[in-house]
Amino acid sequence: MRDPVDDMRRVDPYYQPPRGKIRFSKTEVLHIALAITVLSIAFSLIMRKSILDPDPTMNIILIVGTSFILVVCSFLFHEFGHKFVAQRYNAWSEFRAYPVGLMMAVMFSIMGFLFAAPGAVYIRGVIDKEMNGKISLAGPAVNFAISAVAIAVFFALEPGTLIYVIVGMLAYLNAFLGLFNMIPVLPFDGSKIVAWSIPVYAVAAMIGVAELAFVFLYVI
Repeated sequence: MRDPVDDMRRVDPYYQPPRGKIRFSKTEVLHIALAITVLSIAFSLIMRKSILDPDPTMNIILIVGTSFILVVCSFLFHEFGHKFVAQRYNAWSEFRAYPVGLMMAVMFSIMGFLFAAPGAVYIRGVIDKEMNGKISLAGPAVNFAISAVAIAVFFALEPGTLIYVIVGMLAYLNAFLGLFNMIPVLPFDGSKIVAWSIPVYAVAAMIGVAELAFVFLYVI
């Protein structure tokens, strides 16, 4: 199938697609709220044995609050990376939750580990290979940026405090999530980045490997 963007660039080599605005629909907001809620519950179940406070009631509040922060600053921001870049290319781009994947997340968390396919950002529009690569890169790039900031902040904090633990977990989760999505096979982001630019993929993957290795050596 012919690419309309390529056709326009044959006529005008300097053609750039129009830039769209960031927007959310009511349906998308509901799907985001559902995914965040269920993932926060799943994370809370994983962390339920953590001793963050001797008061059981306060412990639950801390666990749920920490889980919410981790979900928003890892999973949600990753999806927003895809969404916002796609919309800047004037494409329709919205998140949709995957109910079966969310149910699996809760079931696995009850067994003591987390595996989730909570949903994805769906995109429709005039998108060429380069745009698709950049849209795909945006998600892992957000994770790597958050992990880098968290690593820098981590070493400035007092060990043993709650914020110290949260920042350390943010560094790990974002490095892991970003690198996991760099797997160069469908349906992962890495497959579309490789199709666009192998050098860009190599640099991004090396950043992810370096961050995750650093987290394992000095943070966890």
